Amino acid sequence: MKAAAPLLMAGVLLLSGCATSVGYLAKQGRYLLRDTVGARSVQSLINDPSTSSDTRDFLLLTREIKRFAVETVGLKDNGNYTRYREIDGDHLVDVVSGCDAVSFTGYLWSYPLLGKLPYKGFYELADAEQEASRLKKDGYDVVLRPVDAFSTLGFTKDPLYSFMKKYTPFQIASLIIHEQTHATLFVKGQSQFNEELATFVGDEGAFEWLRLKYGQDSTEYRNAIDEDADLATFIALLKGLSVELDAVYKSTLSREEKLDRKAQIIGAFKQRLGGELASRFHSASYKDLGKLPINNAYLSLYSLYSDDIPLLRSYWEKKCGSDLKRFMEAAKKLAQTGDVKALMRKELEDG
Repeated sequence: MKAAAPLLMAGVLLLSGCATSVGYLAKQGRYLLRDTVGARSVQSLINDPSTSSDTRDFLLLTREIKRFAVETVGLKDNGNYTRYREIDGDHLVDVVSGCDAVSFTGYLWSYPLLGKLPYKGFYELADAEQEASRLKKDGYDVVLRPVDAFSTLGFTKDPLYSFMKKYTPFQIASLIIHEQTHATLFVKGQSQFNEELATFVGDEGAFEWLRLKYGQDSTEYRNAIDEDADLATFIALLKGLSVELDAVYKSTLSREEKLDRKAQIIGAFKQRLGGELASRFHSASYKDLGKLPINNAYLSLYSLYSDDIPLLRSYWEKKCGSDLKRFMEAAKKLAQTGDVKALMRKELEDG
């Protein structure tokens, strides 16, 4: 999640059929068409002597990652990331998420073909801000975050963008594998599983690729491990905060009392993040944590991407021999039957 969060996690816009109004679809579609038409072939840019060395190196690296995603992870071999586009700015779209102010009930947008999803993306920041303002007026907690990539689930060829050149090898690999996971398996009505799956496969795939390319003792691999450890620490702290808040929300206090108590708890937590807890983090990405705009929407967003990662990891290890290709094949078969996470739990319980 690239946003007011100290980490990079690819998000999903899902433009295809993704409209609560014809105007929304038409406007976002124009931008999508612009990027599709304006992108150049990766191969032609690699062959072009006028291509800058940093761009060529980036394109060669992404091509290698895409090949790894297909051959080793077992992801779909489609036209994604075979084209490149130069753009201004450091991200692609802005995405809005909302949540009830005194519970962790997320706001859902209904989309044809895809069902209900807990986010809505916009190419223009002003449109995202307008949607965020609408939710706030209705009493929802809101988080608005910049996102660096999204998946159209194979309806278009998702390009690479120039701002991605500044990413670390791990971030690039995680982004590409994350989005290719969405393009390979997306289960309607199971939005949290879809995000957790892409996050888990994206990160584990990126770690495996780093080990193969640079070695387990490399700076690239060790830096990625340190970032991941900081993220795990941050998520654990957010989960603890969520548990404390949930107890308040489920209490017999009035709404006003719950809101007051919520503000006190979050305020104290942010003070600790900026003070005594800061020493738990090692990477520069986790500085100034006390300034984060933490609310229910922010906490729910992390929950969406991470809550059942331990379940997926356990299934991957115990049922798939820690093999990502076997894991993806198993997930696709389970998706044809029903609730993927429930089926994974049952298999693990049955031994």
